[in-house]
Amino acid sequence: MARRWYLMLFAVLCMVPLIYAAHVATGIFYVTADILFLPPPAAVGGNSLRADPGRTVFYAAVVERQFNGRDGMEVPRGTGAPLYGTGIRNGYAVFLPNAGGQWQSNFNKPAITVEIVGENSAEVQEQLNRIVLEIQTLAVEPQRKMGVRPESFISTELSPEKPSIAHIGIRNSRAEIALVLLTLGLAVAAPHIGDRLMNSVRRRRLGRKPSSSTLLEPREISRETTIGKTGTR
Repeated sequence: MARRWYLMLFAVLCMVPLIYAAHVATGIFYVTADILFLPPPAAVGGNSLRADPGRTVFYAAVVERQFNGRDGMEVPRGTGAPLYGTGIRNGYAVFLPNAGGQWQSNFNKPAITVEIVGENSAEVQEQLNRIVLEIQTLAVEPQRKMGVRPESFISTELSPEKPSIAHIGIRNSRAEIALVLLTLGLAVAAPHIGDRLMNSVRRRRLGRKPSSSTLLEPREISRETTIGKTGTR
């Protein structure tokens, strides 16, 4: 470690920005809501909430594809982890709730889930209002263009009606301790690994260099040849 001290210093300097980032990191704001797709009351006996999900889940899927397709992206989502659990600090996800597992999807809920994370509560609320309005517009416009009567529209409803924004804190002290321990490990390992690599390269170079005892200089070869010829004569 004393011989390769510069490698140890390099490892420490590389980790200092990460430790500082963990020290100054702040929490984020998170909100999630479902936009339910309900069939016309007249088509289900007056109670849209008791309707068969199969009546509207496909229409919800069409609206979700239209929304995500405008940006040319499709957001794959798991079955349990929230959006902030993926490491995103600013962004959103719009997707159909998937009740299936790893090997098979099961979209049995006629709804579109919206998840938003951000570092400012007001911006998160503004983005939620914008996304909900866009999805509701996408759900109404095709029916209006097809000439469907308003009382026969597939309607949308926000659940919960007033989504609450939660603050997700960060445990800075635990992150700092973990990064400090990682820094110590790298500071100890870097000199040893670097020393082994350098010694290995040096041995390879010495192995390729021709030995002076086996190869003669051109002058020495000429001299030995001359002496050999003189002795023969």
